[in-house]
Amino acid sequence: MHRIGWKWVALTLFSVVGAAGFLEPAHAGGAVPSKLDCASLACADVLPGAESFESVPGAAYQIGRGGDGELVGWVALSTEFVEIKAYSGKPLVTLVGLDPSGLITGASVVHHSEPILLVGIPESELHTFVASYAGKRATERIVIGHSSREGDIEIDAISGATVTVLAQNHTILEVARRLGVEVGVISLSEVRPGSFVTDVEPWSFEKLVDEGALGRLTVSEAEMGAGDSNEPFVDLFFTIADAPHVGRSLIGDHEYAYYMSQLAPDEHLVVVLGRGSSSFKGSAFVRGGVFDRVRLDQGLREISFRDTDYRNLSGAAVADAPEFSEGAIFFVRKGLLDPGAEFDLVFLGSRYDQRGAFSREFHEFRAGLQLPTSVYVSEGSDLDAPWRQAWRNRALESGLLMAWLLFVGAIFVWRKHSTADPDRLKQLHTAVMAVSFLGIGVWMNAQPSVTQIFTVADSVRTGWRWDLFLSEPMIFTLWIFIAVTSLIWGRGVFCGWVCPYGAMTELLSKLTSWLGFEPRELPERWHLRLRNVRYVVLVLLVATFLWDSVLGERFAEIEPFKSTFLVPAWGRGAGLFAWWLALIAVSLVMYRPFCRYLCPLGGGLSLISSFRPLGPRRRRFCTSCKICTRGCESRAFRSDGSIDPRECLSCLDCEATYRNENVCPPLLAIQRLEVRQEIGPRHRRKLEALGQQVRDV
Repeated sequence: MHRIGWKWVALTLFSVVGAAGFLEPAHAGGAVPSKLDCASLACADVLPGAESFESVPGAAYQIGRGGDGELVGWVALSTEFVEIKAYSGKPLVTLVGLDPSGLITGASVVHHSEPILLVGIPESELHTFVASYAGKRATERIVIGHSSREGDIEIDAISGATVTVLAQNHTILEVARRLGVEVGVISLSEVRPGSFVTDVEPWSFEKLVDEGALGRLTVSEAEMGAGDSNEPFVDLFFTIADAPHVGRSLIGDHEYAYYMSQLAPDEHLVVVLGRGSSSFKGSAFVRGGVFDRVRLDQGLREISFRDTDYRNLSGAAVADAPEFSEGAIFFVRKGLLDPGAEFDLVFLGSRYDQRGAFSREFHEFRAGLQLPTSVYVSEGSDLDAPWRQAWRNRALESGLLMAWLLFVGAIFVWRKHSTADPDRLKQLHTAVMAVSFLGIGVWMNAQPSVTQIFTVADSVRTGWRWDLFLSEPMIFTLWIFIAVTSLIWGRGVFCGWVCPYGAMTELLSKLTSWLGFEPRELPERWHLRLRNVRYVVLVLLVATFLWDSVLGERFAEIEPFKSTFLVPAWGRGAGLFAWWLALIAVSLVMYRPFCRYLCPLGGGLSLISSFRPLGPRRRRFCTSCKICTRGCESRAFRSDGSIDPRECLSCLDCEATYRNENVCPPLLAIQRLEVRQEIGPRHRRKLEALGQQVRDV
């Protein structure tokens, strides 16, 4: 191999600097709005025909009216209704418009933090995608990709941003539906179908507790700061009492029948029973009609109770119930409560703090309740979680990828057979890389990246999110494979056989060698120094991401993966295109230059490889023999003949030589001695010495 001098090194470093300096600009959408304000947001764009907007006291939406004051529809800001996190771990802040017939009149992304849209795919593609919802009914089933269910409306995903559009689809539909329910143009039963169990035999209080039909919120006097006593300040039991076996048990037969007859569709009875040294009812409802001490929270929605929807309840009707000092029946109107979803009872306790005549301390406590299936059977929303829909959409590719990875794993499990013939091994290795490049990279667009390491680092800091990792089926599957194989055989199984970009660059170097061009290599002193650059790149990228996620994603463009498999390189910024071309050009004349010197993902996996228990088979004789060293393209051999697991790409050529009696010197010598008709003492001693040398290290 020819050696490459300092000019090539300078060219490579210049390309790195050029790529960092000419990254295309990012647009994150400006400041993040926390409240709907149509004076500063383009509400008219999502509700055509509206010329003025008015707020509704206590509501998270605004009413849009035409020039003559007629009702045009309503506008909502997504983050005031739902908190569906996208790939970045942050929601896509979206304006949604709805008309009186339940049609989505428009949607617009106000702010996002999606990395692929900040330094990859043009934002215009997301805006085009969002605009396609105009004119669709909020209650229709709209899915991303292919659906086998009759009646579903299919929308194509944005290539390379599947997780983002799945979250965006869920956000728009969920906001439109909740807005429709709140303004009364959509029935909750249309979007959250379910039914209460009609068991007519009342349950005992003990069974209500054992079945999980009652939630409980206990606050001690010590927790309220009213001394050190563990006696209850309030001890509250609560539930939705629509089911006969629950309602009749708590309210009584006659009262239950009467109150149920007063309920309109999508309205519910909530029962709260309390005991303790204080009251959960508070005093403000007496003055202003609102209960100030208790409310229900479901998702981002707060449900307050008014005196007009309140009926007094002295205690539970069932005989085995404990004694309660107070109780209440609340009517929850307007379809605000989804009985099939978990909700919280929130208690806002207050006490005189002795700092002033009217000064009080307030403490908020909450407890959740999810009605069991013995009380309420929910059919659920037709809106699956984005990660579930992603797996359903890519079921075929996931299955094929898993089968392929199992095949590659089998090559290493049965290495004795796969390395038995050196020529066959080379052909197998080349074929596997070709399939990995074309299948995993070009077709599936499943190239693992350092950005997934960013995600792990951010999850450790902010909280683990399985839904985020599961939202990319191909990447999730590959990382399971990477984790298992790297811990057993080292990073080379992925980097050397499966990585789409690594496979492409090695195939390029093989192509130029086949055409007669001699591969070039850096001098040893430069090689030993530059191979540590990837660790520096990894540390700097992770640190930058934790400091500023957008900046970290921008500098992660040192990886040419997006330009190769997700977004056409020639359609990106000039610097990114030049960087991509430079790496391709160097890969034509050098073996895997990016993988060996710059790849931050490879650097991270190299650290794991340091502890691999199953490297290539080695003999005592291997420390002095240089046959494998001369043929190692990844230059993984140390000067003492041992293999550096951080550099080894597991091509298995050295293990094939290890088994080859026609190449491995001690095996070849043993074979020649054993074919002799007679072996004298000197040759016998030599044969015994060779036998010692061929033993495994």
